[in-house]
This record gives sequence, C-alpha cells and structure tokens, in this order.
Amino acid sequence: MSASSTVRGRRSHRKSRNGCQQCKHRKVKCGEEKPTCDNCMRHGVRCSFALSTRLVETASSFTEATSASSRNSTPDSSGRRSPPLTSPNNTALPQPPSSTGTSDLAIADLELLHHYTTSTAYTFSANPTLQTLWRVEVPKIGFTAPYTLRAILALSALHLAGLRPGHKDQYLQLASTHHDAALRLATPAIAHLTATNATPLFLFSALSSFICCAKPLKLGNFLLWEGHEIANWLLLIKGTGTIVAVAEESLKNGPLGLLFSVHRQPCAHDFNDAAATQHAFLEDLRQFILAEATGDPHCQTIYSEALDHMSHCFTLCRDKGWRLETADVFMWLLRVPHDFLLALKEYQPPAMVIVGYFCVLMHQLEWIWCMRGWGTHILSQIYEQVPGPVYRAWLQWPMEQMGVLPGR
Repeated sequence: MSASSTVRGRRSHRKSRNGCQQCKHRKVKCGEEKPTCDNCMRHGVRCSFALSTRLVETASSFTEATSASSRNSTPDSSGRRSPPLTSPNNTALPQPPSSTGTSDLAIADLELLHHYTTSTAYTFSANPTLQTLWRVEVPKIGFTAPYTLRAILALSALHLAGLRPGHKDQYLQLASTHHDAALRLATPAIAHLTATNATPLFLFSALSSFICCAKPLKLGNFLLWEGHEIANWLLLIKGTGTIVAVAEESLKNGPLGLLFSVHRQPCAHDFNDAAATQHAFLEDLRQFILAEATGDPHCQTIYSEALDHMSHCFTLCRDKGWRLETADVFMWLLRVPHDFLLALKEYQPPAMVIVGYFCVLMHQLEWIWCMRGWGTHILSQIYEQVPGPVYRAWLQWPMEQMGVLPGR
C-alpha cells in the first residue's frame, strides 16, 4: 500500500476538561470563554459558566455583608464563619457538616431562599392562587433578574429577623446588604425600561414596598416621607404606573398576570350603615380641608382628589365587604397627585390629617407581618406634629377606629 493511500488518523486536539455543561452535553469542544463560551453564545443558550460567575459574586457579597458581625459567630473547621441555624422558636438546630464540596456555596443566601419559598411567600395574600404565584413564579422571575432575586432575599431576611430575635441584627444586616445591591442593579434597568424587563422591574417595585414596610419602626419615619424627603420606595412604586403603561400587555399575559385578574368574593356581611358613616366623615373632612385651603385653588384640587381616591378604598372595605390586601390600600398611594406628596414632605397639616384617615385603611393590613404597627405609628406621630387643637380634633375619628390613645 502506497504512502499516499494510507488512511490518515484523526487530527489530535487539546481536550477541554473544564468545558461548560452545555458543550459536554452536546459532545462538542468548549472554548472555555467566560462568562459565556462562544458555542453557547452562538446557539443562544445559557452557559453554565455564567451561572458559576453569579454564584461567586453572591458568595463574595455575602462575605462582605457578614464580615462586620463575624465576631459573634463561630468558625467552622475550614476557618469560615457562618450564622447558626435556628428554628422559629429560636432554638439551635444541628449545623451541617463542613466539607470542601460546599465551600463555594453561599449557605446563608440559600437559607433565605428556602425560607422565602416555604414561609414568606404565603404571607402576602390570603388567596391560595396568589400564594402559589408568590411562591413559585416570583422566584423564577428572580432567577432572570439579579435585582429581583436580591429583593426576594432581603425580604426573607427581614421576615427571619422578626421570627428569630436572637439573630435579629445579623438578618437585618443581610437584608440591608441585599436590598442595597438590588437598588444598584435595578437603577440602570429602570432607566432603560422595555417590555422585556418590565415584569422583573414591576415585581422589584412591589418587593421594595414590602421591604421598607418590614424594616423596624423608628421615630421620624412616617413611611411615606421622612425628614423633608418623599420615601424612595414610594416614588418607586408610583413608577409602576409607567411600567404598566409601557408593557401592560406583557404584564397581564405574563407570569404576573394573576395579580391583575384574580378577584375575591365579598363577605356576606352588610356594611351599608358603616359605609355611610365613614363616607360621611370623609365628606365632613373634605369641607374642613377646602375651607382651610381657601384662596389656594391648587391645594384644594390636590386635597380633594386625594380624598376621592381614598373614598374608593373605603368602598372596597365596607360596601363590598372585602378583606383588604396590600393592593387595595397601596392603590391610594399610586393615585394621589405628586403635589400631595410634596405637601406631606413639607408637613402641611391638611395633608397630614388626610394621611391620618389613610391610617385606618393601613390598620386593616395588620394581618400581614410587615404592616403590623405602621398605622398606629404614623397616626400617633401625626397627632404630635399637627398644630393646635382643631387639627387634632379632626384626628379623633381615625384614632377611635384604631383604638389609638392621644399621646401614645
């Protein structure tokens, strides 16, 4: 056999022993480019290298967040420090054995995600269908947008801070770290709103409102404003109106569609008398506010509009007999004029008195862990802030409805 007819062997090449999982599955050579290899980029599939990069970033940020409190934890055999796992009654749980196989996992973040899906997700709605949405669909959306996933972890940490008071500071630190990171990541996306990122941004806004409500109460924080600044979370959720306007179809037909379509059945109670009384109080308040703003047609308009929207919220609660959920109450915040919020940050007495009546609606949300105490906290502070006995007299009705005592 001549040399020219010799069958040539397969050309040798350097084997890719560290290729991505997608190339290994397809049995092709991986170029090992990171964060996404050329093969995965060309075929439009998610490369496992990108996932690994995100895990490393999460682990690094967790290390930074917990470094300040490391003196209060116990190092394991590898020298790393991790928070002790506890049960809801604050008793210590057995620690998992240390091994090199878990050294690259952010255990605390996995704990937060587990707690969210098994506990926190059930607390946002009394409707089983919506509970499933928060438990199943919301984490899926989080996996597509790091800022949404970070917000989920922050909210779970705040929930655990209340359930495990012995480790409250540690969980509050984790919540702050994740939410700060989420805000940094979400800001560029908000500036470039599209139909593609509308769903995770809408969800991020909703989660941010829960996060701010779940933070510990403190004097001077009226939730809607603090100092002379409108709360950032409130400006963020008011921006959801823009998100809906840009991508209403994709939102209502996407994984969050149930939020727009699920309706509740009213209770069988007759609230007609109560509704008439409460609406009468709002109308009496309207006349007082308009008289106080005589000579300022603009203020009369924004105050009257705020009361109109509040009357609708009271109708949901009383006329229809619905058990209020967050969307029913926060709807008022979405609809009030921006100039009304400007009046709040300047501590204008008429605006604060109107918020005092809004506290009655917030008090209906006490069944949600992150809303507990806010109605009483805000109303008590407003009572101390408004000048003179006249404005305080107009706060008598909401205080009676909530059982708040003057000076409390």
